[in-house]
Amino acid sequence: MQINAEFQEEKIKKELDQNFSAKKIMWSEKTTDKNLELSLTKKFNLNPIISKILVARNVNLSNFEKFHNPSIREIMPDPSTLDEMNLATKKIVDFILNKKKIGIFGDYDVDGSVSTAMICSYFRDIGVDFEYYIPDRLKEGYGPNNKAFDSLRKKDCELIITLDCGTSAVHEIEFIKKKNVEVIVVDHHKQSNILPEACAIINPNKKTDKSGLSNLCAAGVTFFLLVSLNRELKKYNFFGSSFPNLLNYLDIVALATICDVVQLDLMNRAFVKQGLKVCNLTKNTGLLSLINESSIKETINSYHLGFIIGPRINAGGRVGKSSVGTDLLLCKDQTLSGVMASKLGEYNKLRKRIELEVERKAFSQVDSNKKILCVSSDDWHPGVIGIVASKLCESFNKPAIVISENKDLCKASCRSTSVCDIGNLILEAIQNNIIQSGGGHKMAAGFTIKKEKIDLLKDFLEKKKIINDLSYSKFYDYDLNLSSIDHDLFHSIQKIAPFGQGNPTPKFRIKNCFINFYKIVGDYHMSCVVEDIYGNKFKGICFNALKNNIYEYLESSISNSFDVIAVLKNNRWNGDENIEVQIEDLIPN
Repeated sequence: MQINAEFQEEKIKKELDQNFSAKKIMWSEKTTDKNLELSLTKKFNLNPIISKILVARNVNLSNFEKFHNPSIREIMPDPSTLDEMNLATKKIVDFILNKKKIGIFGDYDVDGSVSTAMICSYFRDIGVDFEYYIPDRLKEGYGPNNKAFDSLRKKDCELIITLDCGTSAVHEIEFIKKKNVEVIVVDHHKQSNILPEACAIINPNKKTDKSGLSNLCAAGVTFFLLVSLNRELKKYNFFGSSFPNLLNYLDIVALATICDVVQLDLMNRAFVKQGLKVCNLTKNTGLLSLINESSIKETINSYHLGFIIGPRINAGGRVGKSSVGTDLLLCKDQTLSGVMASKLGEYNKLRKRIELEVERKAFSQVDSNKKILCVSSDDWHPGVIGIVASKLCESFNKPAIVISENKDLCKASCRSTSVCDIGNLILEAIQNNIIQSGGGHKMAAGFTIKKEKIDLLKDFLEKKKIINDLSYSKFYDYDLNLSSIDHDLFHSIQKIAPFGQGNPTPKFRIKNCFINFYKIVGDYHMSCVVEDIYGNKFKGICFNALKNNIYEYLESSISNSFDVIAVLKNNRWNGDENIEVQIEDLIPN
């Protein structure tokens, strides 16, 4: 019996090994309601493949129209549903009517830069006196600080609005209040047990908030605030016969929503869907300069926002001057905005070089047996640790923390998976006196920690209950053959964009493929041809193939054919359009 049991165990292990992919992942097709798929197909004349993808994203007969073409006016709830929105609005309007100067303190990332640019642009257009302050990521760190607050006070700001920060700034707000300056917090990060004594805190993730808008990024919350201000100022006939068209800000709201990787629920989807329309006709001189600097020629989509434009704005805070992104989005001078866009492009190139070096060292430290990855070193540039944490999280499908060590206080950045709320974890570590300060949300967070407590943090993390078996299980949307792929299918897929958190780009398992003519391009990536026995073939690309085991797996594999896990991309070159298979994983046949 013992021999038989061992034989069975070995047989099961062998079967599992055969089903594991190159990345050691068990891939499964998403299960859906077939009757609902059929109903969607018939009622809306959809490709059955698209119907299945939609059902997997909880789209049904009743919400299809709102998903397909979300309208801001129809979907957006009354701003007053956000806790303390009315209180904040009345305070700001009082300052506007009495012609008092208002200070704006924004975070240095895309979300904070966009929020700051949006409210400053609004104030500028309606004639409000203001000052804005973006902290230096490396010298000042995340969130308000006494020196920055006091600098705004010295410029005659009697009210300060914090954007994308402030929920945890208990001591800083107490400091400036004693100097007779009031503070309004506009944020979306999770709160700890103690809230600062601000005039108002607008935060959908505040425990007392019942709005149901917890997925908003700070720019989304700021947009709600502007709608509320517009409405209140109209009561005083402040604008006369014409008032600001807030829909013009949707281009940068979409930018922040994508870059902050928040869930694309109905409200956020509406922001991005409508925002992309505005973005492609943008009147924002700074954004247009960034688009030109990036050499984007095609219609702008969420990929361009998240991977081309957003990183350039972030690069200023990471390796250059933190305020450049905000300065650019506020700039109306075409020549000056071109100079700033070029500078951000240079910063982004420098950021990439620094990032590659930190990434290489961070990956060498990883213990993949840990439930939460935590790596640290004293020679890592703190401006790129967030990106490296994202790379670790993506590669190992586990929460990742990257710490830039210092003699005393060390800076850290975190990224997480859907099974671990990293924001709550950081708050718990603060309450246990392991972490000095910090905050975040479900998917991302940042903190500071004393160097001598890093090992204590690692022990704390390892004791947390994190579901680990999901690290080896992922889902795709549909089984395809190469012969099913054409331009009609690709364009049908684009109709259910924008893609992002909660509505990822559809992923397919393409059956029985041969990977031919594969070679390394651009240092780490792999170019190839994906073919089947019937002569169907497409160009293939696998990003970071030298890092994610794909290339090594192909070189050593005894299998002749594979099922390819991939998304479909449209490659435009010299006026021609060609469908390209972007490979994520390989499963041996």
